[in-house]
Amino acid sequence: MRVVQRGLRLRLQVFLTDKKGWGVRALQPIAQGTFVCEYAGEVLGRDEARRRARAQTARDANYIMALREHVHGGRVLETFVDPTYVGNVGRFLNHSCEPNLVMVPVRVDSMVPKLALFAAADISAGEELCYDYSGRFRNPPPNEGEQRAPQGDDVLRKPCFCGSRACAAVLPWDGSLFPSADAHSPAEPRSPERTSRGRVLHNEPVFPTS
Repeated sequence: MRVVQRGLRLRLQVFLTDKKGWGVRALQPIAQGTFVCEYAGEVLGRDEARRRARAQTARDANYIMALREHVHGGRVLETFVDPTYVGNVGRFLNHSCEPNLVMVPVRVDSMVPKLALFAAADISAGEELCYDYSGRFRNPPPNEGEQRAPQGDDVLRKPCFCGSRACAAVLPWDGSLFPSADAHSPAEPRSPERTSRGRVLHNEPVFPTS
């Protein structure tokens, strides 16, 4: 999509929220369907994404986005994006169980997708911009293993402070980059802050977009 190629064209502001750390809000009205920004960062292989995720401490924020696209023939394409060191304003977007943004993978002359965020509704000036970290916006419910911590590892879940009526109370969970509960030895401390952003698209054909 050419709108994605043009990059950020809207006036946005990074601000400090009451409970969620940094967030992003609109400084102008945004019409539904408008391209807002890209979730940009380093594109990682699975091994490097797993290494970085497991190296995090309880004080570290996890920005790694795991995108899984289910394509024809039962194949799954995985893309891992980490804006921790190289990124843009998209890294400051918070989760909401009733988001006003939706993430769409867009391919521009490459099989590596850009993670583009579009307005899912009309957005007012001053409104915080949020998306669902699980990627469930207008998608089927997630697989249990992709969005729930292993049994006994609920301590790994982070609370959700989105404040929406449909709030799930905890942030989405994607444990694919972390050891299971059985992998912890008695001497190995668990980090209560470890969680992974994850997006799962079901049965979506993948084609390059110019």
